[in-house]
Amino acid sequence: MDYIKEVAKESLLAMGQTSPNPPVGALIVSSENKIIGRGHTQRIGGNHAEIEAINNATESLANSTLYTTLEPCNITGNTPPCTEAIINNKIKHVVICQKDPNPQINGNGIKILNENNITTEIVDKIEIVEYALEAYNHFMKTKTPYLTLKLAMSLDGKIATNTGKSKWISGIQSRQLVHKYRSDVDAIITGVGTVIKDNPQLNVRLENISKSNQPKKIILDTNGRIPINSQCLDSNTIIICSNINDKIEHELLNKSVTIEKIPTSNSGSLDLKYLNDILLKHKLINVFVECGPTLTSELMKLNLIQKLLIFISPKIIGGSKYVPFANINSDEMSKVFNLKKIQHSQIGKDILIKGWF
Repeated sequence: MDYIKEVAKESLLAMGQTSPNPPVGALIVSSENKIIGRGHTQRIGGNHAEIEAINNATESLANSTLYTTLEPCNITGNTPPCTEAIINNKIKHVVICQKDPNPQINGNGIKILNENNITTEIVDKIEIVEYALEAYNHFMKTKTPYLTLKLAMSLDGKIATNTGKSKWISGIQSRQLVHKYRSDVDAIITGVGTVIKDNPQLNVRLENISKSNQPKKIILDTNGRIPINSQCLDSNTIIICSNINDKIEHELLNKSVTIEKIPTSNSGSLDLKYLNDILLKHKLINVFVECGPTLTSELMKLNLIQKLLIFISPKIIGGSKYVPFANINSDEMSKVFNLKKIQHSQIGKDILIKGWF
């Protein structure tokens, strides 16, 4: 068995559940090459992955090997240091997929293990682990959330027909994959225009997803226009607005919706410079954005997007005003947005372009 791939898959089970802690997977293998324990990070305040694996172990851990997707912590936070448990349980060797970028840990966990005669090794980069930890790594570096923008567009670059209809541009396989991506994040952001036009549920609808919670639903709604009977309104919803009618606000609060108010910009729309502050207030680090062209452009202009997922369908829509990034106005090539890395794959009949800024 490939234990590295197995522990990487374990880390995916923690995604969307642990912020601001990193989603980590751990695996313990006996000296007879048998998996005797596994676990992943629990919700904030709960066990880290290594402790879960130790607690779930089916036999003695003496002389075993621990596989973990992130360097074991050496600090006391909401839980004791993982290094302490590893040492106390006489684990012999620790295989690590990535050092922890947290400056309090960064190499110190490895140092403590080595000082206690536990050997360690760091393996080559694993794509699944990079995906699981990219939001955490970004947060540790910048102290800002990690925003991924998802778009579905036709071959000629349109995200809706001229009447605003977009169901469905992408194929069913692409839409299922989007639900998988949703299950991995802390929150989904959209604008009130999308809610009014499409009345989306903004949740994860996959039978094989066993994660215990849905991502938060964040609606950007400058003047509180959201219809009170919208499907997305419940205790998991956060409305970010500037001005709102007292009656609407009262009805939203009766639905247990959270309301956050931020100033408007000079244009009269929400000043999105305050968006990250709201996200961090609610401990939302890994965030998915699904919205129309106006909001897409504003987020891009403020450099709030770190990653793009663009599903390109083999359809030609023709004349339509609905194109992404229409309001960026990059008149000079020196001012265009350049992606640092690109990947592409085929999803059914669609092409998925992944890009990182």
